[in-house]
Amino acid sequence: MRKYFQVNGFITLILFTSFQSNAQVKISNSSGTVNSESILQLENSSNNKGFLLTRIALQSTTLAAPMSAHVAGMIVYNTATAGTAPNNVTPGMYYNTGSGWVKLSAKTPKAGDIKNGFQAADHNGWYLLNGRAISTLSTNARARATALGFTTNLPDATDRFLKNTGGTDNLAAVSGSDTFTLIQANLPNVTFIGTTNTTGNHTHTYTDNPLNSTTNGVVSGTNNPISDTSSVNDTTSTDGNHTHSLSFTLGSSQPVSMQPNNIITNVFIYLGN
Repeated sequence: MRKYFQVNGFITLILFTSFQSNAQVKISNSSGTVNSESILQLENSSNNKGFLLTRIALQSTTLAAPMSAHVAGMIVYNTATAGTAPNNVTPGMYYNTGSGWVKLSAKTPKAGDIKNGFQAADHNGWYLLNGRAISTLSTNARARATALGFTTNLPDATDRFLKNTGGTDNLAAVSGSDTFTLIQANLPNVTFIGTTNTTGNHTHTYTDNPLNSTTNGVVSGTNNPISDTSSVNDTTSTDGNHTHSLSFTLGSSQPVSMQPNNIITNVFIYLGN
């Protein structure tokens, strides 16, 4: 059985079928077929009307109120700003999971947002950070880049990691290095211990009371120290404490790489269309 109702200028076509489970309802201000896949179909011939959700004031994402219970699949428009984080609510569309409310939202990029991507070129308002001149951008993108403080060129993110500001550095500044070189002060506090070769224990032969001759290093006719009455060969003692200087050569000042394993992407800034 079909019934038509005139409500605020709309004709409501309701199909009542006592024994069929696939009945459809169409609300429209014009005649036409009902989509067989729909349970409820809304249509406006002038395409100048919208669908207005139930507007209620939620109290928290965990509370069903002002409804009496959580109902999975329920959709409402919340008008209130209420609750305590992280369970607070703000105006917007919410759906119910059966145990709480979740806000429906879509993130819209803003001028200055940064992202990594596998795209090779500019797209959908996202511009490759490759150091290009601001003057090469479109009029709108150039104005947004200037408003962000870029007066001559966009930053060049080639082979660069992004770093949060420490408060004293300049935004978009290029700095840092992918290598460093250790100096002596960077080395651990290590004591090197070693010994000289055991063959260092030795004697020297010398001539006591040498003959007066140039060969013996004595000029003829001079007096010589005399320890006994004849010219004899003797040896020094093996005793005698002494030290040796040791020299260590460590490294060759080869720079150390700081670059960790990575996946290569491009970096883009959003400047809009």
